[in-house]
Amino acid sequence: MSKILLRCRGCGRRKSYARTIDPDIPAAVATIESSACDRCDNGDFGSEAWLDADGKEVSQDIYDDDGEIIL
Repeated sequence: MSKILLRCRGCGRRKSYARTIDPDIPAAVATIESSACDRCDNGDFGSEAWLDADGKEVSQDIYDDDGEIIL
């Protein structure tokens, strides 16, 4: 999987994101769903969820206690 789907919960907007831009995102992540995109953001703190190909949430805790990336 060379791309990740970015999806906005607020307006439904979708966009492809090249996995090479952020290689630390786990390979299991197929979609990153945000609470708002740049078009519908109202200034509040946003949140995002990482989802696998089946729509199940993937943990965003990718660092160990020493700050090293767990792959």
